[in-house]
Amino acid sequence: MTTQTADTGLLTVLKETKAGSYFVSNYPPYSFWSPDRVGDVYAALTRPPAPGTPLGVYLHIPFCRKRCHFCYFKVYTDKDSQEIENYLDATVQELKLYSNKPFIGGRKPKFIYFGGGTPSFISTRQLSRLVDGMKKLLPWDEAEEVTFECEPGTLTEGKLQVLKQVGVTRLSLGIENFDDKILQDNGRAHGAKEIDRAYDFVQSIGFPQVNIDLIAACSGRRKTTGGNASARRFC
Repeated sequence: MTTQTADTGLLTVLKETKAGSYFVSNYPPYSFWSPDRVGDVYAALTRPPAPGTPLGVYLHIPFCRKRCHFCYFKVYTDKDSQEIENYLDATVQELKLYSNKPFIGGRKPKFIYFGGGTPSFISTRQLSRLVDGMKKLLPWDEAEEVTFECEPGTLTEGKLQVLKQVGVTRLSLGIENFDDKILQDNGRAHGAKEIDRAYDFVQSIGFPQVNIDLIAACSGRRKTTGGNASARRFC
């Protein structure tokens, strides 16, 4: 938010823009959408797929324990269990609408990706119910990869076991940094101890694929960090 002074013409900042002031909720952004393109969207939904085109499913779960300072996505940190379930039920209903459209063409998904937000924020019961609803509409028996984004502090051994049981093949751990001070400065909900604990659970359960997210040039980053002991476990 800015205002222009009458005397100097300079811009005086009244309130500095912070994380959460602007949201990127989809691609392309809503600013590029226009009413004259609605017909193109409907046409795409009613058009059979090109032969040999694989089907991928992305499901967005926009809930988190807290908002990171660098986050510009549409996420919620204040929703209760019922509100989360209402959202998850709505995603399954939306998938039902799409599953009957010609563009699916009888295909089963080759790739499924759960992004956020923090997908691992939901409970094991909510997770099982969500996946069951998705599989009834578009079975996963031909899926080559099922990826699930996780925040280390939301993971328990029980939740990881359920993730593997429902068919997740790749965990994407949002570690971002191994230094507690840097994590705190950037508003992350987890710390180095939670990273170690989560990774112990992951290793004991034996997920076939695990990737980690790291952010270069985090606010407060130093040449050497106190999280190197944790970092070495992933090298």
